[in-house]
Amino acid sequence: MNDSEQSISQSDLRQYLTYRLSKLQTALNVQATRTLSAHSNITLTEWRVLFILCSKSSATMSVIMKESRLDKALISRSVKGLVEKGYIVSVQDKSDKRRHPLNATDAGRALKEKILPIMFRRQQALTDGIPPAELETFFKVLEQLETVALRRDF
Repeated sequence: MNDSEQSISQSDLRQYLTYRLSKLQTALNVQATRTLSAHSNITLTEWRVLFILCSKSSATMSVIMKESRLDKALISRSVKGLVEKGYIVSVQDKSDKRRHPLNATDAGRALKEKILPIMFRRQQALTDGIPPAELETFFKVLEQLETVALRRDF
């Protein structure tokens, strides 16, 4: 590839993986947000936090951050919203007063069970038509990208 061809390809944003992934993430987030707002009163981040909490008996903010890789402030706002809506509770750890594990309430677990089939149908629609072998390869590529995304040596 000569310099002018390289210059043209470098100026085409569609050729940048991060650009394409960002566009896709934005579109998927908008779709998920619309789906959630049609069936509940929670945001996408609240859904992710609630899902994590319902998958565990109890979790701290740091566990949710590690699991979701979302920003601490965003998770904090979502936790506050879920507490206000009655979907989760924060309890003080009796052995360590500094810890405040979070637990899903019965209402939170019921909401998760209501929304889960809807989000599962959405997930199925996203993968319909993709052969299983290609989907497996895609997930392997995503794992590789996630590993490289944690590097800081550039």
